[in-house]
Amino acid sequence: MSGPLSGIRVVDCSTGTAGPRATGILADYGADVVWVEPPGGDRFRATLAVHYSVFNRGKRSVTLDLKTQEGQSSLRELIAQSDVFFESWRPGVADRLGLGFADLHAAWPSLVCVSVSGFGCDSPYRNLAGYEAIVHALVGSMGEQPGHRDGPIFQGLPFASIGAAHLAAIGTVAALYRRHADGIGRHIETSLLDGALVYLSMLWGDADVPPPPRDPGANRLVARNFRCSDDEIIGVHTGAVGAFGRFLKIVGLQDRIPASDDGLDMGIPLTPEQRTVLSEDLPRIFETRTRGEWLEVLRGADICAIPLLEPIDVFDEQQTLHNGMVIRVDDPVIGAVDQVAPAARFADSPAAVAKPAPIPGQDDASQIWSTTSGKVEISPYADRRPFLEGLRVLELGAFYAGPYGSRLLADLGADVIRLETLVGDPNRGLEVIFRGSHAGMRSIAIDLKRPEAEPLIERLLMWADVVHNSMRPGVADRIGVGYERARSLNPEIVYAYAPGWGSTGPLAGGQSFAPLISGYVGATSEVSGQFNPPVYPIGNEDPANGLLGALSMLMAAFHQRRTGNGQYVEHPQLNAALCHVAHIVRRPDGEVLGAMRLDPSQSGFGPLERLYETSDGWICVVATTSIEIGGLADVLGVEILGDPRFGNVEQRQENQYALEAVLSDAIGMWKTQELVDALQVAGVAAVEPVPHNSTAFLRDPENLRTGRSVECPHSTRGKVREVGLLIRATDVAYVPHRVAPQLGEHNDEVLTALGFSASDIAELRRERVIL
Repeated sequence: MSGPLSGIRVVDCSTGTAGPRATGILADYGADVVWVEPPGGDRFRATLAVHYSVFNRGKRSVTLDLKTQEGQSSLRELIAQSDVFFESWRPGVADRLGLGFADLHAAWPSLVCVSVSGFGCDSPYRNLAGYEAIVHALVGSMGEQPGHRDGPIFQGLPFASIGAAHLAAIGTVAALYRRHADGIGRHIETSLLDGALVYLSMLWGDADVPPPPRDPGANRLVARNFRCSDDEIIGVHTGAVGAFGRFLKIVGLQDRIPASDDGLDMGIPLTPEQRTVLSEDLPRIFETRTRGEWLEVLRGADICAIPLLEPIDVFDEQQTLHNGMVIRVDDPVIGAVDQVAPAARFADSPAAVAKPAPIPGQDDASQIWSTTSGKVEISPYADRRPFLEGLRVLELGAFYAGPYGSRLLADLGADVIRLETLVGDPNRGLEVIFRGSHAGMRSIAIDLKRPEAEPLIERLLMWADVVHNSMRPGVADRIGVGYERARSLNPEIVYAYAPGWGSTGPLAGGQSFAPLISGYVGATSEVSGQFNPPVYPIGNEDPANGLLGALSMLMAAFHQRRTGNGQYVEHPQLNAALCHVAHIVRRPDGEVLGAMRLDPSQSGFGPLERLYETSDGWICVVATTSIEIGGLADVLGVEILGDPRFGNVEQRQENQYALEAVLSDAIGMWKTQELVDALQVAGVAAVEPVPHNSTAFLRDPENLRTGRSVECPHSTRGKVREVGLLIRATDVAYVPHRVAPQLGEHNDEVLTALGFSASDIAELRRERVIL
């Protein structure tokens, strides 16, 4: 068996960015994916050639005309032999084609159906073209993203699609996991809107009694970039215990800003004078040495220091190569290129890229599957419990990236116990961030260094089906919760490890903090715009590694359910960050493809996918088809397709600034809402970008209705509102949302269930082994 999804058959009718990425993930981990294209190939093959070379690798291609009875009949023959049917049409299209879940489920009850759209079938925007930029404009990402000018900033990193793809993959595997129990397929539905919310959930939260506002730079934390004497940029983060004090000594400021005795500086306010020292003196100090010199001295003092690189430079970094994160693929369209490899490492069922992306119809003449998919025994009664009810997860991670993956599993019904120290997770003081990563969990607090904790640790490891750990290499082993001990106690256990850099390699022992690794992989250049200094993306590697962790744990649990074998899985934060730039590739001669498409004004990727100023604000417009381009031209009263400068894709690329000028002049004459209305009537995707949107989104009755926002009582904040469930499914119960637990809130409950008596628990508490 190669890959945890080996033997799973997928019929893929998706197109665009999110759908092919999702099924590409499934293919990377062993699924047999058949991509169904229209005659002549997918309409985005030219404009997304680089993207498709990565996310369609390992697939097969057949061409079918689904507008004909013959094409639909051939598709149904494929579906009859598959486990999963995947589509990314607008809501309602599948039903009109007779390929909706009701029709397919009636014919093949064990088939899992997956739908990915722009806004979801339950959204008031369900009929709006779900382009990445349109989603970001409406959800508020463009109002959140830092930039080099005022106004909304076009999103240069496709994190709505990245999030949606991973949510779809997680939902697919969750449905397969449940199908293994009752034989019944479900309909999984998610969207680019949900994908964007994955990342915004790290930033967004609302409460009747809000916590005091955070003032960046007000506390004893250095988390910023510095330009060095060689004009290279370094990112520094002093969030680790004791790092702030060690940093002050290195830069010679220890006498002006004394560090705390316990090393817990991050929550201590700076005086106005100290703030001035850090904001004004530090940049001058960093200009006295080269980046290489600073990296050596800071890393030598165990301080997080990371170079900011241009896209693809990370392909040559030793840790990237050590992790096996670069593979060469001989693509039939763009030629041989280096690509980002599958990000998770499965010890016993490794991922493998079997072949490059296919050309259209490459497998038309082939017999795709000579037999039907493996027989699934269908229960007369559907198991309507939450997907993962009964799956037990012990979460040992910290900060955001580690626990967030387990939070996603808790959303689907897993019983997640968060094991904390007696002082709690370092993010507990950052309420919104902590709530976003820990919702739905139970918390126990134990002093793991005490010998009296040994029986507790042992029973927890024996209780768990999955252990997830994001400690630095070696720490878990030293305190008795490492993989070897877990496996000795529980041979069928799934053990997932999420280090910053990797369990081994030249940077393995170093610190990692988001969003600094975004700079390391070049994502800062993707969002800053051409020729601009780097800025960090709001869609960073913390939620990304949470997504990768949830998917990795779930695939390993599914593999364990099918084979009875647990295994070790590793998904470093570096690998997750590389997934954010997987749409960028490099030819053997060094030519980079797919990078730095955002223009210098941070307004868009080109004249037909861009932000424009109107007479009273801003508008986001996307037009990719000839019908959409024609509609845009008609509304604005300009010539596009009939102009010899703009008649085809190549001409528009060559004359993009001229076309931008034509459109900018015309759009500037309109009021925003009037133009939005006119363009939408003409079938053109156009919206007004929403500014900072946290409170408005979370309090919106429509979002509360769909569950994308949830409202819960809180012990000190009255009612709190936060991002809720982002994957929807048929024939399963949803888990009621639970706000993140208080430290040690479930000590008695968990320890009692593990067999400890009330007197045992009281003694442990008296001895300060537990809270």
